Amino acid sequence: MSVTTPPSLRKAARGPAALTALLAGVAVVTVAGAPAQASGAHKARVPMHQCWVNDVPAPPGNQVNGTPHDDYIFCDSDLEGVTVSGGGGNDMIEVRGLVIDSALLGGEGHDVIRAKHLVPQTTFSMVRGNRGNDIIKVATVRGDGAKLGAVVHGDDGDDKITTGSVSGAPGQFNRGGGIVTGNDGADTIKTGIIDFSARVLGGSENDTIEAAALGPESGGLIQAGPGDDRISGPGGAILTVGEHWGTVDAGVGKDTCLVQSVSTRTSISSCEQIPEGGAAPKPDNPKTD
Repeated sequence: MSVTTPPSLRKAARGPAALTALLAGVAVVTVAGAPAQASGAHKARVPMHQCWVNDVPAPPGNQVNGTPHDDYIFCDSDLEGVTVSGGGGNDMIEVRGLVIDSALLGGEGHDVIRAKHLVPQTTFSMVRGNRGNDIIKVATVRGDGAKLGAVVHGDDGDDKITTGSVSGAPGQFNRGGGIVTGNDGADTIKTGIIDFSARVLGGSENDTIEAAALGPESGGLIQAGPGDDRISGPGGAILTVGEHWGTVDAGVGKDTCLVQSVSTRTSISSCEQIPEGGAAPKPDNPKTD
C-alpha cells in the first residue's frame, strides 16, 4: 500500500518550529474528552486514518497522540472514529480529509488546529482547543439534532476561531446540532452563514463575533455572553439578521451590535450601541399580482 509523504518532509519550515516565534508557551492544565461513542454499527466500524506525528507514521487504531512537547500532527486522509490529541506543548494539528465521528483536541498550550468539514454520521464530530490561546480553522460545521453534533470549542484562553458556514438545529436540552463557542477568554470568532438553528456563542469576557449572515433561510443564534462584546458582519460591516428567524443576544456588558433586521421575525437584544436605524425590522414587502 502506498502512502503519501507528509508535507513536513518536503517543507522543513512547517511544524512547531515555525510557530515558536508566534506562539509563546505557558503552563496550563487539563484536556477535554473525546466525543461519546454511539451504540450499534459504529462500535464495529474500523477506525481509519493516515497520520504522522513529527514525521513518524502513527500506528493504526482509534487514537493519534502527540507528546508533552511541541508537535506537528498531519493527517492526509479522512478521520473516521479517531481521536487526535496534541497533548502538552504548542502543537499544530492539520487534517486534510473529513472529520467523521472524530475529535481533534489541542491539549495544553497555544495550539493551531486546521480541519476541513465536520461530518457527524452516528455521533459527534468535534474540535477543541483546550487551554491556551488557540487558532482554529474549520471549513464547515454542520450538525443535526442531539446525537449528531458538529462542535467547535475554543475553551480557556484568547482564541481565534474561523469557520465557514455553521448549520444544524440542536436536539433536546439544546444539545448537539451545529455550534461554535469561544468559552472563557477574549475570543475572536469569524464564521460564514449561521443558519438552520445553528448557534455561535462568545462565552465570557470581551468577544468579537463576525458572521457573513444570520438566519437567511431558517434561523440561527448569536449569543455573546458576559463582557463588552462586538457583533458585526465581516470586517466590521453591518450584519443582516433574517430574512427568516434569527436572534442576536449580546448579553451582559456594554456591547456594540452592528446589525440590521430585515424581518419582524428576528430578535436583537442587549445591545447598548447599534447603528442608527439598524435594529428596527423592516416590514415584509407586500405581494403584488
